[in-house]
Amino acid sequence: MRTPDEILNLYRQRVKYYGPLHGKMRQIQSIYNGTAEVPLPDIEQSDIPSVPNLLAQGVDQMSGRISSVVPTVTFTAKGTTRTEMRRVATANRVIGGWWQAERLPLKMKQRARHLIADGMSPVVMRWDWKNNIPSRHVRHPLETFPSPDIIPGNVTPNDCIFAYRRSVGWLKSMGYHSQVFAITGKSDMPQDASMLLLEYVDPMGTQLLLTSYNTGEGDMYGYDFGSANTHGMKAVPLEVIPSSTMASLVSVPMRITLDGAAGQFDNMIGMYYQQAKLMALEIIAVEKGIFPDTYLISRPGEVGRFLDGPHDGRSGMVNIVAGGDIREIQSQPGYLTNPTIDRLERNQRVTAGVPAEFGGESSSNIRTGRRGDAVLSAVIDYPVAEAQETFAYALQEEDKAAISLAKAFDGNETRTIYVGTGNSSKAVTYVANQVFENDDHVVSYPATGTDLNSLIIGIGQRVGLGTMSKKTAATLDPYVDNPEFEHDQIIAEGLEQALVSGMQQQAAAGAIPPLVVSKVMKLVRDDRMELAEAFNKVTEDALKEQEEQQAPMEETPDSLTADATIQAMAGPQAAIEGPNPSQQNLMSLLSTLRRPQTAGGGV
Repeated sequence: MRTPDEILNLYRQRVKYYGPLHGKMRQIQSIYNGTAEVPLPDIEQSDIPSVPNLLAQGVDQMSGRISSVVPTVTFTAKGTTRTEMRRVATANRVIGGWWQAERLPLKMKQRARHLIADGMSPVVMRWDWKNNIPSRHVRHPLETFPSPDIIPGNVTPNDCIFAYRRSVGWLKSMGYHSQVFAITGKSDMPQDASMLLLEYVDPMGTQLLLTSYNTGEGDMYGYDFGSANTHGMKAVPLEVIPSSTMASLVSVPMRITLDGAAGQFDNMIGMYYQQAKLMALEIIAVEKGIFPDTYLISRPGEVGRFLDGPHDGRSGMVNIVAGGDIREIQSQPGYLTNPTIDRLERNQRVTAGVPAEFGGESSSNIRTGRRGDAVLSAVIDYPVAEAQETFAYALQEEDKAAISLAKAFDGNETRTIYVGTGNSSKAVTYVANQVFENDDHVVSYPATGTDLNSLIIGIGQRVGLGTMSKKTAATLDPYVDNPEFEHDQIIAEGLEQALVSGMQQQAAAGAIPPLVVSKVMKLVRDDRMELAEAFNKVTEDALKEQEEQQAPMEETPDSLTADATIQAMAGPQAAIEGPNPSQQNLMSLLSTLRRPQTAGGGV
């Protein structure tokens, strides 16, 4: 493992390397959160933007479409035996159960925002001792410093440093009193004072260091690039956790660009501030038009002066003057101000790919729904497809790390996890070392570039055209957890409908006695049994009654009901058919042969 000094040297280098990228991340974050300020140097003040926040709108819409579809996991069977097929199906369902237990869909919404806005979406795989499953810890890109060899297409860096802050109170509550004193030299540090922690992760393990600065105060994600002096840092170790898997537990998928990581909206930062600045200046000009500047002009031979005032027009007070006249000077915004503001908004939309449909509006040249879908598809389909493919590969590598953690910490332990969709779930029992003979699998999206709504519509159209089977459609449908189980359920429901229809017809025709129908109805209505179970029970009861009444005895309503029930359960008896033409011909021939011969005349 590296020493604390080596980790500090790496941190210094990566702070410098990722400085420009993190600077853009901070600007994007301030715009998204609505905390950005527009500097107005001409009037020596700043203002809050009052223009549409297209960046936040684009981030939310794009990330929502990316994360709306849950990818599928596929393990490949080594053979065609039933045991191997069951092992593969169990492995698929265990991975899906882990995803549900750690609430991966919610984490993917956060990760999609990080990928679109900041250009990277880091996570760390950890073992959840409470639930006994591997879990992803989503990390903020501003606190992430992966090794510079990480490039788009490679999601696992050689090592990674996470820099974040925790309060002195939190550190002491975790039992790090001596480490805080070793850094600060004070035993009475304020509880809310924040200190920087460095978490270094590589295949050898995880090290947690407590550090400080000589000058400057960092933000919550570590280091203030403007004032902090990293060369004055010192560190003491808090925790050293050796790796039990020797696998990379950090995943940092990045947007594909020409070189390094970059967010989708980095190029619109300048246009956003220009638009916000023009809008702020226009509002100031409009305000001056409502409350114009007032000038006191002296009369000839007199010196004008205010007896009471001057007062701002917004105060409602009257200015009293002597020796002069008050005149108002109107100032209007330039005639190109509004077109320039609108042009800047259009440039932002075109540059960052934020169509008007994201805000619930329609472009003026859109006349049909098909044309609107085509325009929206041209803007978002390819970025969504690229992001989904990036996440598919990242999830595949993260699942491999999760499998290695399960084997290391669970091994031969028998675990049960509940997997399902909607209001139904099914228990899956597994042993990690048995179900995961290897970690080779594929994570893929059903159709990259589509959101949930378009995916379901496309699947239905292909099934209707006959180019896709219903079983394949169930495999691609994110709402179907187990296609095989769903297939069996569909067949069972169809047979149940046929059973209901048959019983209704026989009951209406009188083939089934009313007493039998009432017994079945009561069992189903009281939620004691399903229809098939109730039908079987009534049949079994009728058979028992018939066996008990084999001895000659007086017929009773119950015995008559039992006989009728048995006959009804056996189904309608086939009627004896009449003779066919061949049989009739044979009968005629035989009857002819039986006739006595007529005596002929003698000679």
